[in-house]
Amino acid sequence: MSSSKKRKHDSCCTQPCSCSSSYPKSPPKSCPAYGNFFNNTSLVTVLTGTAFPFNMQGPIAGGVSLLNPTTIFIQNGGDYRVNFVITDNTVVFGPNPVAFPHLSTVPLFLNNVQVPLEQANFGLEITQTEGRGCKPIVGDTILSIPDNSILELRKITTQGPITTIITCDSVGNNVQLSLFKLI
Repeated sequence: MSSSKKRKHDSCCTQPCSCSSSYPKSPPKSCPAYGNFFNNTSLVTVLTGTAFPFNMQGPIAGGVSLLNPTTIFIQNGGDYRVNFVITDNTVVFGPNPVAFPHLSTVPLFLNNVQVPLEQANFGLEITQTEGRGCKPIVGDTILSIPDNSILELRKITTQGPITTIITCDSVGNNVQLSLFKLI
């Protein structure tokens, strides 16, 4: 990228966004902010109350970064679309019916507080051994995120005989989270 294009992009992202409802003015241009984080290691065990780790990141921009292996930092607030996929490996439980039902719940935590009103709570319920396998838990929501915030994906379920999530270790990622600033 040329230095003039880079400076233009950088100055865009350092100026505050002010939206106006007066017409016929055009709304201000939004600066891009996004990040893609994932884990591609073999089996990852996540205990109740702990955050999922990321060991890799894809493209990032606009003040979005991986602060540590479990925490994403968002410098520039705004409305963000956040989506994630986790592979929950219930094959490791074997055909033991005592291991079921398996109830996995994974919410987003913003600034160490669970996002309220079930807006970012996603889960999986497998009631019998016949339903076991490598199952995805998928979440997709829009969050209003303040400046200088942290975002985590945590396991919170305490129901069922097994209270951990063990991810799949097959081809591809076992945990992935992407966020995109909308405006």
